[in-house]
Amino acid sequence: MKFPERIGKYPIEAILGQGAMGTVYKGFDPHIQRSVAIKTVHKSLLTQESEQASFAARFRNEAQAVGRLQHPNIVAIYEFGEDEASAYIAMEFVEGKSLDQVLHATPLLPEAQALRVMEQLLDALDCAHRHGVWHRDVKPANLILTAQGQVKLTDFGIARIENMGLTQVSSMIGTPGYMAPEQYIGEGIDHRADLFAAGVLLYRLLTGVLPFTGSVETVMYKIMNEQATPPSQLSKDGQAGRVEFYDALLHKALIKDANKRFQSAAEFRQALSAAHRGEAGQGLAEPQGDDQATLIIPQAQWAQAVGAAAKLTVNQDRPFATFSNSPTSSASSLASAAMPTGWDPVALSRIERALAVQLGPMSKLMVRQAAQRCNDMQSLAVELGRHIEQDSKRRDFIREATLASQAAPIVSAPASIAKAASISTATSNAAPDRSGTNATEPLTEAFKAQATAVLSRQIGPIAKIFVKRSADKAAGKADFIRLLIEAAGEADAASLERELNLIA
Repeated sequence: MKFPERIGKYPIEAILGQGAMGTVYKGFDPHIQRSVAIKTVHKSLLTQESEQASFAARFRNEAQAVGRLQHPNIVAIYEFGEDEASAYIAMEFVEGKSLDQVLHATPLLPEAQALRVMEQLLDALDCAHRHGVWHRDVKPANLILTAQGQVKLTDFGIARIENMGLTQVSSMIGTPGYMAPEQYIGEGIDHRADLFAAGVLLYRLLTGVLPFTGSVETVMYKIMNEQATPPSQLSKDGQAGRVEFYDALLHKALIKDANKRFQSAAEFRQALSAAHRGEAGQGLAEPQGDDQATLIIPQAQWAQAVGAAAKLTVNQDRPFATFSNSPTSSASSLASAAMPTGWDPVALSRIERALAVQLGPMSKLMVRQAAQRCNDMQSLAVELGRHIEQDSKRRDFIREATLASQAAPIVSAPASIAKAASISTATSNAAPDRSGTNATEPLTEAFKAQATAVLSRQIGPIAKIFVKRSADKAAGKADFIRLLIEAAGEADAASLERELNLIA
């Protein structure tokens, strides 16, 4: 694959990964004689000056956030640059695989190895938080694991720098499943959101599953309203008993109220060390003596885990594949993407075309990757919409993608899709007067308030968020009702439909 000979002062040697909006290259610093990774965003894919300015600001944010941090578990940033063609960041080149890739190959790491990953992550977060930087997107894809057992936290692109207005502009920022309750409502967010995400990651490492699963809306509801199942109650290859000492710790890490969680990464690390020693009931006590003792894992175990990941072709759930120890692997995986089973190809093609207007030629791969993880068209549209920076364009895409899906049948659809289709049919049969000119009848604040009251009786206070998100996407009142019924998937759909139609 062709690549530029030089970016800034750096000769380019290879492509490490490619995403919807840019490319990551392996370069070489001729002055210091070292390899570097260069993450770029291509301005040619951004049609408006405001979009170019937004992406450049995001890159500057990442450079400023990480530039002030010097820690062995944080990928170092060397330089931010910008020219007519692209904006770029030159950063530390790391030989390794993302933890996401490692977990694809080895879903359940040995306990000591999992805890060593957490130790290093919490050390990195402690450094960042002490310097007033909150990552806000802690997850396996943003952790690089080397064969020597070192963990590197990367991708501070949506980080918040305390007391500075530098952040990505979006109503919700983060990755569903790892976001703290406060991130979903966009209020009161600080460093403790990172600690919630670290708790989710620890749960995943110990049990092999995430604590909150389902569609985007279902995950949001669970995070804000339900407690995670204690790890000791889960069975994974007969190893459930090993995690009973972590129940209290994870309960505290994942609690809804940020004031009741761990208040610092150091406190979290100390509690983790105590729990590992099997001190039931003491995992949340004050640190004693050697609570900061580091777990020593044979290097062969790390090499084995990273090596297993290298044998798999794993597509990163990211607009950028930041690092790879095989420069050709990411490029080859981008060359093709199989049509996911259970989806109508015509419907997905329409989604691809709608996304391509916003993100360019990588849209086909992004849609097919996302379709392998999503169970219904609504969650697919929402997940893909996360890659669109501008709020208005994101809403337009989600609306178009959702409406386009109504025109084509779903072949061998998952149960959740069939359920959504039956709901749409029932809605149409129950309220035929909502077709035609009435379909775009505008929403009023009074109607949205009534809809919130109706939905709240079934699912509680989360209803307000569902109503707001559905209203933002809807083309009219009928579309709003349909979106609201689909979003509230666990509610009594028939009853909800009847009540909404009565007040419409």
